[in-house]
Parts: sequence; C-alpha cells; structure tokens
Amino acid sequence: MLFPVQTNQAARKVLGGAVTLNNATGISTPVSVIFRAISSVIAKPSTTTTMVTDQNPNSPLSIENIIDATNNERIKAGLTPLKVNEKLETSAKIKVDDMITNQYFEHTSPSGKTVADLGNEVGYDYVVMGENLALGDFSSASDLLQAWMNSPGHRANILNASYQDIGVYAAQGTYQGRTVWFAVQHFGTERGVCPAVNSSIKASIDSLNATIKQEESQIDSLRTQIEDPNHPEGQSYSNLIAQFNSLVAVYNTNVAASQQKITQYNQEVVAFNKCLGQYQVSEPAEAKD
Repeated sequence: MLFPVQTNQAARKVLGGAVTLNNATGISTPVSVIFRAISSVIAKPSTTTTMVTDQNPNSPLSIENIIDATNNERIKAGLTPLKVNEKLETSAKIKVDDMITNQYFEHTSPSGKTVADLGNEVGYDYVVMGENLALGDFSSASDLLQAWMNSPGHRANILNASYQDIGVYAAQGTYQGRTVWFAVQHFGTERGVCPAVNSSIKASIDSLNATIKQEESQIDSLRTQIEDPNHPEGQSYSNLIAQFNSLVAVYNTNVAASQQKITQYNQEVVAFNKCLGQYQVSEPAEAKD
C-alpha cells in the first residue's frame, strides 16, 4: 500500500496489477492458462455514509484527462496509445460505484467479483484484462497517473504492450470519514485478436461421437449373433454378415471423420492458446511503503 503524503497530509493509496487471461480448451489435450497478479496491501473498510458525484468533463479527474495522461506515458515509452472502449468505461464505473457503495478498496468485491467478472458482465470478450485502482486526494489526472507510475505493479499495467483498450472512471465519495477520489483503470485486449476456435466443429464432433456410440452397440449385437453357435444358416447368415460388414464400414468412416475433426479443432485451440500465451505476464511484487 502506498501512502504518498500531500501538503494537506491526506493519505493516498493505489491498488493495481490485477490481470486475467481468458483461455480455450481442447478436446483430448486441454490447454489452460490463467494468470492473476495483485500488487498491494488492502485498507480495511469502515461503515460510513457515502456520497457519489457523477463524472463530468470539467472534473479534475475527468475520463478524458486520465486517458490522455495514461496514453502520454505510453507514448513516452514508445508504445501504441490505448483505444477508448465503452464497455471498459462501463465496467470501470461499475467498480467505482461498487467500492463507494460497499465501502471497500480491493480488486475482489465483497460479493466476490473480479475484473474478469466485470468484463464478462459488460460483454467485453477478452483474451486479457487488467485493473488499476486508486483512492485518495488527487489534484489532477497527472497527479493520479504519477501515483500509479511510482508503483511498479501499476506502471507495468499502464505500460503493458499487450493491452489495446482502456476504460476509466473516477468519482468522489466518503471513505473512512473523508471525502476522497476513487479511480479505476480497466485495460484489455479483445478475443478477436487471436484466431477463432470454431464451436460448430465441436458440435459436429459431439454429434458424430453420439452416432459412433450407437453404431458400436449395434455392431456388438450383430457380432454376438454371428458368433452364436446357433446362428441361422444359409442366406440368412450371409445377410447377417453382410449387415455387419456394412455397418463396420460406416462405423470406420465416422470414426475417421471424427478423428479428423478432433485434430482440426485441437489445432485451432492450440493456435488460440499460443496467441494467448503472448499475453502472459509475470506477477509483480507487492507494492508497499
């Protein structure tokens, strides 16, 4: 937890570095990648009355100013500026409002929601998301960004080349008896950056495998009849063998088709998760002061 002290002796805290990856899973060889990084020590909430002020363009911590200050840091580092994403702006506002209403300051809400849950809630289909939080008496967007940039975990999020989108929100509320700013940055990259995994192939595989299972049962039944010492003679027996061989041929064709589709599907999963692997990040150290 960072406590930069201003001239009015107001304490400030920044909490950041939460990162979540969204993975795909194959049929025979699942590949699972989930990374979370949290950097902070959490302040315990107190029960107080609260007030919330709506964001407006003239606010010293306006959305536009925070995003501009963020992208200025990225440009100075030789990185591409982040694009404003309305869904991430919505998720950031939900987080700010929830922290003020429920009097807490941490990545996971009292109800158990994380940045990943908020992304899903607003329909942001992501491969990676991140979150920076701040609470305190900040005089401007530049002041807020400097507090984040002074912490390795938050700086890593702001300067993460894997992110393409951003949404921010800031509002004032009462926390532990003081009127302070609550600020949230949500970072992300949408799932479309990675090659798609065709869900229709998986549905086709499931359908084929159900048919194969039925055919296996029929083949076993015919085999039992053919191998029975009391099996029918003459043409009836020949017809039974012909039926068996015909079903076996269909069965083998379906098995080969299923295996081909499974291979194709798993190749797509591997390609997606290989792309996802580019967004893996190491866990930052806890920021303490």
